[in-house]
Amino acid sequence: MPRQIDQNGSDILRKQLEAIGLKVRTNAYTTSILGDGVATGIGFEDGASIPADMIVISAGIRPRDEIAASAGLETGSRGGIVVNDKMQTSHANIYAIGECALYQHTIYGLVAPGYEMADIAIDNILGGDRVFGGFDMSTKLKLIGVDVASFGDPFPPADSCRVIVFEDQVAGVYKRINMTDDGQYLLGGILIGDASAYNMLLQKTKNKMKITGKPEDELLGARSTGEAAAGVLGLPPDAMICSCESVTKAAICQAVEEGHETFNAVKKCTGASTSCGGCAPMVKDLITYTLKSQGKYVRNVLCEHFGYSRQELFDLIKIRSLHSYDEVLDTIGHGDGCEVCKPAVSSILASLWGI
Repeated sequence: MPRQIDQNGSDILRKQLEAIGLKVRTNAYTTSILGDGVATGIGFEDGASIPADMIVISAGIRPRDEIAASAGLETGSRGGIVVNDKMQTSHANIYAIGECALYQHTIYGLVAPGYEMADIAIDNILGGDRVFGGFDMSTKLKLIGVDVASFGDPFPPADSCRVIVFEDQVAGVYKRINMTDDGQYLLGGILIGDASAYNMLLQKTKNKMKITGKPEDELLGARSTGEAAAGVLGLPPDAMICSCESVTKAAICQAVEEGHETFNAVKKCTGASTSCGGCAPMVKDLITYTLKSQGKYVRNVLCEHFGYSRQELFDLIKIRSLHSYDEVLDTIGHGDGCEVCKPAVSSILASLWGI
């Protein structure tokens, strides 16, 4: 967390977690697990303790480098097989990738840099010259229902950037963007409580897209009739829409042009949104844009589980007298549903039957 959010963001997140009944302790150093054969609590360095029925230990990633070390390969002082920018170890004919590879004192514990390392290792084994220059550690997660995200550089030097912060302690929302000193380009930022803009902010940062409107609109959205910030259509063709599977905007648009005209079809064809799913909104926007550019009619279906618009779904629920979400899903949907269609269907049921 210290690599992702600042103190103000941390305070907002803590209040959000405490509001749902969690108790948060910081700067509490665990020294012992209490109990005789069965865990009954945790002891801390200051002598305090708390009771516990279950203890979950989250210790991060520890590289498995035993074989490498016994073979004489160079390893880091805190673990990891040292590699260069070609993924070569201290023995030029041995490569290491993924969570065991230590590149410039960093272990990457995410799937996307692992894929990138694999591509680079293969290219060099086959005689190529691709190099690894580090990887963007931007990330988005939902922490017990609370959005937490950081992108680009969350903490650039204060003397080399300008910062805009939006904080709503009532709603539990904190947003921060860092810009170049001239206010024309994004450097990175932090989003707590509302990370709906994460994908676009990340793309604008990675692709060095110039801020076209008011800088505060990047956080709050355009609030005037002036030109809004460029959307997904303004991204360059080589923009990486799905970082997990390395799928570009051009690849998604090409898939649609070749006949893969639904979200599921594009997922199957390109692999986009098959890992974390965070890029799904942008993938759907690109599908819609590409279809419209071909002059095709685009139906605004509710979601992938219902091939109907909201109005069509309303009419079907009314005609067939369906009275619960599960009944609707079983009768005119498919799959298990999702966080998009369930609230929408519930809203329709409420307006029809007062449920």
